[in-house]
Amino acid sequence: MPSATKWLSRYLQRGKEYVERSLGKHGGAHQEAAYESERPASYKTTRAIFLQLLGCTYLIAFASHFVQFEGLYGCDGILPVRQQLDMAQRLHWTLYPTLVRLHSTLGLDAYWVCNCVSMLGMVLSAFALAGYGMAPVMAGCWVCYLSLTTVGDVFMLFQWDSLLLETGFLAILYAPLLQRPSQASVHSSRVAVWMLRFLLFKLTLMSGVVKVASNDRVWQQMTALYHHFASQPLPTPLSWYMRQLHPLALQLGVAFTFVVEIPCAFLILCPLRVVRHWTACILAALQLLIMFTGNYGFFNLLTLVLIVNLLDDSYLEQVLRFNAVDDAKSGKVSQ
Repeated sequence: MPSATKWLSRYLQRGKEYVERSLGKHGGAHQEAAYESERPASYKTTRAIFLQLLGCTYLIAFASHFVQFEGLYGCDGILPVRQQLDMAQRLHWTLYPTLVRLHSTLGLDAYWVCNCVSMLGMVLSAFALAGYGMAPVMAGCWVCYLSLTTVGDVFMLFQWDSLLLETGFLAILYAPLLQRPSQASVHSSRVAVWMLRFLLFKLTLMSGVVKVASNDRVWQQMTALYHHFASQPLPTPLSWYMRQLHPLALQLGVAFTFVVEIPCAFLILCPLRVVRHWTACILAALQLLIMFTGNYGFFNLLTLVLIVNLLDDSYLEQVLRFNAVDDAKSGKVSQ
């Protein structure tokens, strides 16, 4: 318990110091170019972290597909891949884009080719996770996952599969061409950064709008969490405890969700960096709560990866510098 208290006080102090640095002498937020001693925003470290985390997400997605492939698409699976390819033979490549279609040209078994695509995807995503997320690597990950999604049919039509393809495509434009992201001399594309932010904005806003547009009384009366924790497909152990909370607390949870997903979504596009930094913290808090109380595959992790693009190098440097100072102090105390 003392360690938890120490951790909490440490991060509260960090938040206080960050607010003091983020606000001007008269309490006003600085503009993009005037923030932090008038340095323009830099995204070199942010890009490197984003691409590594996206590589981690890709790796989880490919590994999940690989271990389930036999039961879903094998000879005796629910949806045998050979039958799908036979039905798709006359479709144009633009309507059925997948590397697996090359199996007949190469004289290889379609099932074997699918597994090879999964393994290639895992290798490429491991390279991205290790810090080698150059544009060709990210393009390879995207092509492999698009190929698996195409033959995956109904089992690969979830929101997170589409979101991973959208994010992965933009990551190709964001990644350096032939240099490691952490060592790239070319600055990050501002257009790609804002496209990724707009993708996060679309995801967040539509998540809130769809709840309102459903005209469901549980959302209108803010009682959705009365049932959510008990009725979701894959609850976690923490879900049971959340279900025992007071009804008022559960209603406040729904209200918090609406505030984060609708009004806060517009702050993603705010030109003030300090606003985007705090928006990132709020969005991340919601995603972590969802992640710890339900299993939605890599969906929440991928959303957190997108949230990284709301930060910039100055913020990350402050966090890392603060951690280094704290570690040094802890080392002196222990000695």
